[in-house]
Amino acid sequence: MKIIISGKHLEMTESLKEYVETKISRITKYLENITETHVTLTVENTKSEGKIYKAIALTSVPNKTIRVEEEKDDLYSAIDILADSLERQVRKYKEKIKDRD
Repeated sequence: MKIIISGKHLEMTESLKEYVETKISRITKYLENITETHVTLTVENTKSEGKIYKAIALTSVPNKTIRVEEEKDDLYSAIDILADSLERQVRKYKEKIKDRD
């Protein structure tokens, strides 16, 4: 699986990229034929709430694209929740495919 990581208004450090790759690569235990996952990390400054970190993942599975989006006030928390949500969606997709067969 190919993982593409990009950032908006955010410096992408090597340790941040490795963290995202480690978390996102967990989904391969559910489906082997995932072609790629594109992860976008952004930071938004709001007057009332301060900084809000947004993590978005688009995963290409056969005949479908799974999109997951999470927002948190901590970047690593947003990535953790994103990875958990993505894992849950992939597991749900796998069960749906299994039930059809």
